[in-house]
Amino acid sequence: MSNTLLTAQRIADEAALQLENNMVMANLVHRGYSTEFQKGRGSTIFIRNPGTFEAKDFSSTVDVQNITESSIAVILDKFKDISVEIGTKELSLDIVDFSVQVLQPIMRAHAQQVDYDILNVVSAGIAGHTTVSGTPALSDLANLMGQLNLQKVPMQDRRVVLSAMTDAKYIALDALANADKRGKSLTIDEAHIGRVLGADFYMDQNVQTHTSGIADTAGALKGAATAGATAATVDALTDDEVIAAGDVFKVVGSDRGYLIVTGGTVDTNTVTITFTPALDAAVLDDAVVTFQDSHKMNLGFHRNAFALASAPLQPPMGGATYGVATYKGITCRTVMGYNMSTKVNQLSVDILYGVKLLNKELAARLCD
Repeated sequence: MSNTLLTAQRIADEAALQLENNMVMANLVHRGYSTEFQKGRGSTIFIRNPGTFEAKDFSSTVDVQNITESSIAVILDKFKDISVEIGTKELSLDIVDFSVQVLQPIMRAHAQQVDYDILNVVSAGIAGHTTVSGTPALSDLANLMGQLNLQKVPMQDRRVVLSAMTDAKYIALDALANADKRGKSLTIDEAHIGRVLGADFYMDQNVQTHTSGIADTAGALKGAATAGATAATVDALTDDEVIAAGDVFKVVGSDRGYLIVTGGTVDTNTVTITFTPALDAAVLDDAVVTFQDSHKMNLGFHRNAFALASAPLQPPMGGATYGVATYKGITCRTVMGYNMSTKVNQLSVDILYGVKLLNKELAARLCD
């Protein structure tokens, strides 16, 4: 008995499921979506903002804090499409075989793009950072957790995403490879770090690289700086080096990291910079300033540091059949039609989404 031809809606339902199964970063961040159809790239939707509260000292009466229903605007500026020629042979497959032969490769490509876009958008705005040692050690990961602690990141829902090569540096460490001695699954057998030091570790091939124009990584603060300062002059650098927006640095007298907002080209061994966040402590004249050179932007973060938002695309015009499916906040649309120009049947799978950095204090880089 022949199989029933697949419908656009059945394909959309399976596509949404496969997209979810193949994503890494998208499954680790705050998710929001709209149920209203959107025209396409450039639409703005509002998603619920994760609430925040402050623990206050109690004296004689409580200080009641309002639970405010707030929202954040996310621009849906990512409109991705994969279209393929398809025939009756493919459509006569059952949904399982069709998924394996057609949908899974399509949705893997979509998932890779979503992961890339999340990491590309959010990592460049992160100031906090630690570094991978010349001889990688578990203490590197502990220092990353320390940076998150310094930035008051909640202990729950911490995640770390490492590039393929950074992950390889840590996965065979004795402290991790012998995790079975602590009652954990064998890291070396699973090729996965898993949960360590209070965070869940993942590998993602789309971790971004920050390219810096800095050759001399160390300079000196020219003049003392007060707590709360967001600008400084740094000297003892090499002329013609470029300190650029997105570079990060640390300064002796403060444990946290800072992100360059505006920089410049070093002239007479000196450059003036602005940065974020504001200095958390007063810093002395001639304090050593250490800039981070080019590096992989591995990330430690809380899920509420970043947001991924998605919305359904409008139904097509012109008689094409379509399906729209949402699974765990990710929406995809499938459109099936006949191309008059090429005289072939086509299947399109497209998604509309946007990415936003919600709170830069809830994340830190592990620079490699």
